[in-house]
Amino acid sequence: MKNIKRLIAVVITAVMALSFTACHKKNEIAVSAGDVEFTSAYYMCALINADAEAKSKVQESLTEEESSADEIDYYSKEIDGKKYEEWVKDQAIASLKEIAAYKLLCKENEVELSDEMATNAEQYASYYWSSYGYSYYYEPNGVSEETYTKFMKDSYYSEAYFNHLYDEGGEKAISAEDVKNEIHSQFVIADILEASYATDATDEDKEALKTKLDGYVTALKDGSKTFKDVYNDYNEITEDESNNTDTDTDSETSEPKDSYAQVLGGEDTVYASDYYDKAKEMETGAIELIEMDDNAGYVLIVKQDITADDYYLEALDSSGRHLIADEEFEKLIDDYEATFELDVSKYAINRFKVKKIKEPDYSNMY
Repeated sequence: MKNIKRLIAVVITAVMALSFTACHKKNEIAVSAGDVEFTSAYYMCALINADAEAKSKVQESLTEEESSADEIDYYSKEIDGKKYEEWVKDQAIASLKEIAAYKLLCKENEVELSDEMATNAEQYASYYWSSYGYSYYYEPNGVSEETYTKFMKDSYYSEAYFNHLYDEGGEKAISAEDVKNEIHSQFVIADILEASYATDATDEDKEALKTKLDGYVTALKDGSKTFKDVYNDYNEITEDESNNTDTDTDSETSEPKDSYAQVLGGEDTVYASDYYDKAKEMETGAIELIEMDDNAGYVLIVKQDITADDYYLEALDSSGRHLIADEEFEKLIDDYEATFELDVSKYAINRFKVKKIKEPDYSNMY
């Protein structure tokens, strides 16, 4: 009799477990705003991202002693006055509300993702998933590549709506002249050669590198070598291996005149560079050899003139518009978010626990 009771108890437990699992159907809607809907898996994707962001914030706040510990107890920390898990859950919902705002605004204004945006989203998602190891992070947590791709694609609605407002012909269009002035004031271009010391470099090796670089500076200043010559010599590139591209061509705007030039911007730009401040203060054509941080080597900088190449007006057009309008745009989105509430299914999201997020097994990633 006791055995029968045990058997019945096991069967009942199994049925209950199956029933519970069955209640959470595939593509179950967890969060919505109007006709913008996010599935449970999509919510989990947002939760994973929020957890990664939280870990980054915690790491930035740690003391040197805490950073060197074998294990960091993230869950004991607070972020912005909130307990770690609470912050992660709130941030996941906040990110979904922001995405919903962009999608609702795009729908209201009949804005669609361009083919280029959709293609870029799919390609980036595929790259991160397959080549960057994201599949090892998301899949064990119930997020498929299809869901991750949708999450990535939805992030482009922000740019689509921004372009709708601020591009030429938009409701808040920024003039080409204002964009041009912003580009020329916020960015510089320079030919840059980074020469780091080898890990096992001796004092003699370091002195030899400095001598070689000083020779490059002299040759550039007296005109006996071009930056291309210097670049090829340092990297031991023969003429046959070189792309034979002149550093000063009469190209159209599809290519920069100087193929070696790098765009440098301040810390609030996507072109943020440690060499920006130094390059910005230099005169066009000036040549400087500066030490890297932590005495890791040297950087050879040849300042070029960004105003002399119209290529950058096209290449940096979006960056220029964002620098001008981002603050206004963010307030516009914040104000719009205040006009609606998300419909959140506690039943759907409460089964996802921050502490249960599985970290990838890095040993199997490569």
